[in-house]
Formats: sequence, C-alpha cells, structure tokens
Amino acid sequence: ASTTMPLATLAGHTQGILSIDWCPHDDTLLLSCGKDNRTILWDLSSLQPIADVPNDNADDANGGSSMPTMGGLGTSQQKRYDVKWSPLQRGVVSTCSFDRKVQAHSVIGLASKAARPPKWLQPASGVSCGFGGTVVSFSSTHKTVKVESVVEQPDLKEASLQFEYATYNNEYTGFCRSMATKAAEFENAQELQVWGYMQIIFEKNAREQLLQYLGFDPVIIAQKANEFGEKKDDIASLSLEETSKSRVPPMSKEAEDTVKQALVVGNFEAAVECCMRSGNLADALLLASCGGADLWAKTQAEYFARETKNRPFLAIVSAVVTGQLERLVADSNPTQWQETLAILSTYGTSEEFPALCLALGDRLEAAGDLPNASLCYMCALDLGRAAKYWRIQLEKANKAKGETDILALHDLVVKVTVFMQAMDSKTELDPEIAYLFTCYAKALADQGSFQIAAKYCKGTSQEAKELRHRLYYSKDGHACAAVMGSAPEFPFSRKTISAAPARTVQQTPSATNGTSRAHTNTANQNAYAPQQQQPQTSASSSLPSGWTKLIDPSSGREYYYNQTSGETTWDMPRAVKSVTPAAPQQSYQQQSYATETHHQASAMQQPAVQQQEQVQQPATNVNAASKTPCKLASKYGDGFVSSASHPELAQQYGNHGTSNAYRGTARPGAAAVLKTAKAPVSGGFDSKTLVLQAEYEPIRASMMNLVGKLSTLCVTGNDKRQLSEIEKGIAVFLKRLSRGDIDSEIASMVGTMISALENRDYVTATGIQTSLVNSDWRDHKDWLKGIKFLIQLASKKL
Repeated sequence: ASTTMPLATLAGHTQGILSIDWCPHDDTLLLSCGKDNRTILWDLSSLQPIADVPNDNADDANGGSSMPTMGGLGTSQQKRYDVKWSPLQRGVVSTCSFDRKVQAHSVIGLASKAARPPKWLQPASGVSCGFGGTVVSFSSTHKTVKVESVVEQPDLKEASLQFEYATYNNEYTGFCRSMATKAAEFENAQELQVWGYMQIIFEKNAREQLLQYLGFDPVIIAQKANEFGEKKDDIASLSLEETSKSRVPPMSKEAEDTVKQALVVGNFEAAVECCMRSGNLADALLLASCGGADLWAKTQAEYFARETKNRPFLAIVSAVVTGQLERLVADSNPTQWQETLAILSTYGTSEEFPALCLALGDRLEAAGDLPNASLCYMCALDLGRAAKYWRIQLEKANKAKGETDILALHDLVVKVTVFMQAMDSKTELDPEIAYLFTCYAKALADQGSFQIAAKYCKGTSQEAKELRHRLYYSKDGHACAAVMGSAPEFPFSRKTISAAPARTVQQTPSATNGTSRAHTNTANQNAYAPQQQQPQTSASSSLPSGWTKLIDPSSGREYYYNQTSGETTWDMPRAVKSVTPAAPQQSYQQQSYATETHHQASAMQQPAVQQQEQVQQPATNVNAASKTPCKLASKYGDGFVSSASHPELAQQYGNHGTSNAYRGTARPGAAAVLKTAKAPVSGGFDSKTLVLQAEYEPIRASMMNLVGKLSTLCVTGNDKRQLSEIEKGIAVFLKRLSRGDIDSEIASMVGTMISALENRDYVTATGIQTSLVNSDWRDHKDWLKGIKFLIQLASKKL
C-alpha cells in the first residue's frame, strides 16, 4: 500500500464533505454528509452508494427545491454537518444540522437494500425444514448448503416397506399366515384370531376352512360317530326286560282300534292326533309323512315343541328343517358363539350367511364381547363394524403412550388394507377410517416415503385433498401420479377478484344544438353531476334560474351546475340585469364598464390547479366558429375585426380586459365568450379500466412503464413526493385524453416526449415540455406540472 495512492474512491457528493463515520458493526458500511445537503450510506464492498438518509425538514421547507421559502429555513440552515454511528445500538445513526437539531435514524432498512445484508443481520448458521423430512442447513464455516432427508420414525418406515414388499405380488394369504405366526410367537391370542380369520377370507373353500378353524372337523366327527356305533356291548348286555322298559309304552287296544279305523277311512290327521295323545311320537311322525306337507309340518312342529327341552340338539334340527336360522341366532348362547357360527357356516346359504353373521355379531356386542363380535363382522365382510374394535385398540394404545402410537396406527391400516382386498373394490372407507388413513399417509410423507403415502391418502376431507396435492407436486410426483392415476383436484376454492363494476349514470342532454366541441365536452363531462348529488335547495334560492349548487365527489368542494345548458363553474353565478342600448356609444360604454368589472372579479378569484376554462359560443352562430383571424374577418365581412369586439382574439394577442362580450346576440358583431370552470379532474384512477383510443394506447403503456421503474428507485422523501405529483399529473392527462379535452396535436407532442424519455433523450423531452408550458400552460397546467417532475426524476434516476 502506498500513501500517495488511495485504496478506493467514492464519488457521489456534488459539494464538499462535512463529516464521515465508519460503521463499528460492519466495516463495509460508511456514512457521509456534505454541503449538498445529502447524507449517503455507502457500501464499501461495491464502492457504490446504497441510499440517502432522508432529510425531511429540508423537503418540507422548500418543496424539494434548493430555494428557501418565505417564513421557513433556508437550505444552508438545514444542512447536516456531522454524522455518527451508534457504538451500541446496531443500525442507528445520529445527525446534526445547522438548525440546532440532533436526529437519530434507523438505517437497517436502507442497509438491507445492498446486495447483501449487514453483518449484524447475517446469522452464523441456519436451518429450514421442508416437506417430506427435508432439512436445509448452512453455516458460516462452510461454503456449501446441505440438503438432507431426516427420518424421525425409522420403525414406521421399515414396517411400511416390509408390508409393501410382502404384498407386492398380491400374496395376501401368505402375509396373513406370517402375521398369525408372528402373533402366536408373541402369545397374542386376539391378533392370532384376527389374522386367522383374515386368512380364511382369502381361501377358496372358506366355509370348510372356517369350520376347521372353529374346531369342527368333519372327518374327525365322522370317525367318532363310527366308533360310537361299533360299541354294541352295552346294548347286548341289556336284558330283554330292561330293553322293553326303556322303550316307549305300547299303545292301548282302544288307541290301536281308533288309529286303524282312521286309516281305513283315510283320515291320517286323526290317526296322527291319536298317536300324539297316546305318546307314540315316532308313530305320529311316520303317519304324518303319508298325510301331506301340511300335516307333516304341523306334526314336526308339535314334535320339536315337546322334545326340544329334553333333547337340546333338536333346536338345531328344528332351525335347519324349518329354515329359521335367524331364530337360532337370537336364542343362541353368547358363550357358545363358535358353535352357532359353525351351524351358520354349514346350513346358511351364500345370500343369507353375511346377514346371519351380522346378527350374531350384534348379539355378541350386546353381551359385551366386542373382540369376538369383530370376528363375526369379519365373516360378514363388514369393514365398518369390524374396524370398530380396531379403532378402540388404537385409542387405548394412544392413551397409554400419551400421543399417537404410530406403530399401532400402522397395524390398523394394514388390517383395513388387507381386509379391503377381499371386498368389493368400489367400497368406500368410513370417514373416521379415512381420516386415520390420512394421518398415516402424512406420517409416511414426513419420513420421505411419498409414493407409499400417496397410496394411503384416501378420503375427501380438506386435509386429504391438500396432502394429495402436495404429493402430486413433490419431488417424487411422477411416482405419486402413477399411484393416484390422475391429477388431484385443487384443494382450495378459487375466487375471482376484479374491479368493482363501473356505476351507470344517466347523462343530461344539452339544451342547445349549435354548441362548439369545447361546450359539448363540458356538458358530457358534467352531465352526471345531478345524479351524484342532490341539489341543495336552501343554497339555491339566491341563484339565477336554472342553476343549482352541487358537491364535487373527488375534492369535496362546492360548484354550480346549469341544468339547462350543462355549464359548470366554481364561482357563484350572479343574476345579470339586461340592458338595451339606446345608441352605439351608450352600448359601448356599458360594455366597457361590464368588462372592467368582470376582469376585477376574475382577478380576485383565481381557480385552483385542477380548474379548466371552457369557451361557450352562441347557439345562434354557425356550428363551429373558427379560431383564426382570417375566418373571423370573413365572418364579419371585413378585415378589421379587433380584440375589442372578439375576446378570443384578446386572449390570443394578450390584451385581456378590454372588452366584455354580451351574452347571446344582444350586440351585433360581438361574439359572446363565457369563462367557466369544469369540475376538477381527480388525480387517481385505474389505468386498466380507462378507455382510450387505439392511437393513444402506446402513450399510456409508456407512461405506466416509466412510473413503474421510478417507483422502485425512489427512496427519499423528496423523490416520493415528486413521484406522487407525477402519478397525479399522468392520471389527469389520461382522463382528459379519454374525454377528448386534449387536442391530437398536443397528445402527439406528449407521445414524442415520452418516447424521448424512454430513449434517455432528456434534451428533446425538456424542449417539448418547455414548448407546451409556453403555449398551453393555462389550459393544461393541471398535468404539465407532473410531466415536468417526470422529466426531472427520470434524468436523475434512470
């Protein structure tokens, strides 16, 4: 390093530097103030200024200009001569100015506008968690950003993967067998039964497998019956007398004769009745089989009613013979539910078996045996009732753990998933089960298993819709799309937000037919005024006929509207007495006096910036009186038309106040000029809803583009105020352009000026603006001021 050569040079001040201070908390930030009344924050890493610390007092005092204002402080009295950084409070600076003020400013927002944040805002490390267990981290000691996937529930991820691998080929029978074996190893009898029944559902001969699982093996039972039939020793050891005693008592002689006579005449019903009364039930059944179906059914019912109490197995025979298995279920013993289920499996038809199993499950649930009732519901293939007990198990597990037991939730989802494979594919999940599936899918998504999560994200709840949408657009979106089959619906409702519809107003037609273009624009612009504000009758009593007082909605000011001609004015109109001239000399004197009086009144009441003057020409003249002197001379028949008789020429040549034209055609050869002011044009609008001619659309687009660029570059208070004036001026210009208040020649000049600004040709733009100010300031000063600020700010910022 050499003391003769600077390490760096910062250029930004236009006048001498008064104070400079280095930031104690960030060695790349510097603050300086100078005689140009600028306080600049510098970025030493780029050797460029970041922003200006606002000087509000100076801006308020002189409106952003360098000239002192009357009654305020001059710029030299408000200059800052010292700046200091706070050694303790980071991002706070103090400034001292010649107006005896010490101000403290926070420059954190300004410092953040640099390409990097200040050092006191730079964290040494950071971490952010994303969807699917993704974690992004960084530290100041490494130049890389780490993106990792964190698995919070490794047991859940492993269990889900094992289930997917086990059922990949739809081998659910083998999976149920393995789960039953696992339950047997852990000596969990209930889980063993659940997976045992689940396995039976997938078997081809499920009824036979169910009988065997319930402990009723037909082969073993037949073998026992054969062995029992081969034991004849007990019967042989019985004596003849014991055998006769064990038999039914013989029928009496009288009973035998009655039965014989009934048979002779073919009355089997009487014969059966005689046998039943004598206690010979077997003979009654034998005779009933020959007497027809009705007699047979009646005899069977009587037989079962008498013998079921002594022989319980006859209840089964009765239910099977009569086809009343529902009654068998209703009268069954809940503790012997397995025997009842076996009977239903043996004798129930395919159509009635599910309903019988549901009835048996309801009976067990009413008796408080919910686990075995769940097994009966499984046999009926009723997922909703079968999963009721599984949900109770999950709730108990969650309560015992104090939070959601994710592995217990996994077991429930596995059971439901396997059970659904044996059911109709169109079966929809119960809302409670669907919610549990959504929770399970969310837990899998948090572990990064997006594809598996997409498989179990079921239901129509808002949570399920949002999760499906996130999975579909995740990093594994292609795999999730293959599982889902189609793109999920957008989970949120769409609402179209647009501008409020424009209010429809009814325009008041003009009463005159021979008005000029300026008069027509004035009438069209203000025709809606009576619709917006009701006339104030109390204040209108002193007004001339046809006039009424209204309130301008944009400014709140009062103005006056002529309901007949459509004319508006800010000043209260006065009733003018009609004077008929006796001679030309007298008429001229009255005219001069009226002109001087009108000129004095106009000088005392100057219109505001937004006020505009409109020229109304008499209805009795030609349709459009020319503005050029040659045409005016041809109209009056000679070439000596002076400004004394035509105020429009007086305006053109600058000799105002020398004449006061009569209203109407009271004086021959004098054109009546009525100075009126329209309601002000507001400085706010929606540029998209404003309708312009096609040839003016490029002007609007270029103006909006310039304002958009400047709005991002204006940081000081003075710049923002100038930008506000620019926006107001452009709004007024475009509104008047849409209404036809601006000539095409002026609009063309403005278009050329805006094109020059876009090309950074500020000399041409300034020349056009100066020309417009010199020639059309009075009629267009409401927007020319904003155009001036536009050129100034663009030349400084763009």
